[in-house]
Amino acid sequence: MAGSFEYEYDVFVSFCEEDTRTSFAGHLFAAFDRKKIRAYRGEEAGPELLKEIETSNIAVVVFSKNYATSHLCLDELVKIMDCKRLFNQRVIPVFYDVSPSEVRKQKGNLAEALLNGPEDKVNSWKVALTDAANLAGLHLKPYRPEPEFIEEIVEVIWKRLKGESSTVQSRRQIDNPGDGEDSSIIISQNDASSVQNAIAEWSRLFFLCVL
Repeated sequence: MAGSFEYEYDVFVSFCEEDTRTSFAGHLFAAFDRKKIRAYRGEEAGPELLKEIETSNIAVVVFSKNYATSHLCLDELVKIMDCKRLFNQRVIPVFYDVSPSEVRKQKGNLAEALLNGPEDKVNSWKVALTDAANLAGLHLKPYRPEPEFIEEIVEVIWKRLKGESSTVQSRRQIDNPGDGEDSSIIISQNDASSVQNAIAEWSRLFFLCVL
């Protein structure tokens, strides 16, 4: 995922359809569209879906009351945290109608849902939930207007994407100066040696003059 890797999507959003498809998540996708942020919103499951996570720059995990009741959501979360560990993918947890503490400690609906999960997956789900909840994220407080909260999420992602783009662009300008750009900042190894030798010679002459 490093180097010249080209992401297919700017953002992958993991969310529970039952809770947020026609409300919060729907409005979030609309906000992404307005900002020209490429967000994955497909319906695939299985290997194809997990591949889309790998080809996304940033993962947004929308934790809601019924998030953990969806085994698909939990499988997505495990994959997202794997991508963070292996590829340094950026992950932004969003807490919608749940607190970070509820997710971190698997309380309420989260605890009940995990009790009914398959034994071979429950432990990895719990670890992923705890690790994700410990990341810096955004929490919708009861008094906060939802549209304002969505705009904050979009702005955070937009700034991260723009910051990355600016860094890449500055590196390209230094590495590959175009027409009209000052290429004098690029010095070959031979030129660098010549400069160092000249400086040494000037220093020697200056020392002799002083004596």
